[in-house]
Amino acid sequence: KARKTYGVEYPNLYAVPGYHKNADEFNRVQRGHQNFLESSDSYAIMTLIGGLKHPIACAVGSVCYCVGSVLYMKGYSDNKLDVKMARYKKGAGIKWIGFFASLISTCKLGYDLIKG
Repeated sequence: KARKTYGVEYPNLYAVPGYHKNADEFNRVQRGHQNFLESSDSYAIMTLIGGLKHPIACAVGSVCYCVGSVLYMKGYSDNKLDVKMARYKKGAGIKWIGFFASLISTCKLGYDLIKG
C-alpha cells in the first residue's frame, strides 16, 4: 500500500532522497515494517520455547507483542511526530511487555531444565 501511495516501485527496498518525492515518508513506513520482520522470527522461537513451561504468560505476552508492534509501525509512519520518539508515542511500549514475558518464560524453562 505504501509503495503505491508514495510512488516507490520495486526492486527498491527504500526510497532514494532526491529521486523520490516522498522518500522520507516511505522510508519511515518501510523501517517500521522492517523492524517487525527482523524481530518476529526470534520472538516466535522464544515464545514457543517459553510456552512449554508458561503457556498462558506467553499467550498474553504474544498479544501484547503483536499489538505493540502494530502501534510501533503506526507511530513510526506518522510524519507529524519526531522520528526519534515517534515509535513509542502511540503506545508501542507494550511490545516490550510481551517480549520480556517470553524472555523470562524461556529463561525459567532453561533454569528448570538445568536444575533438573
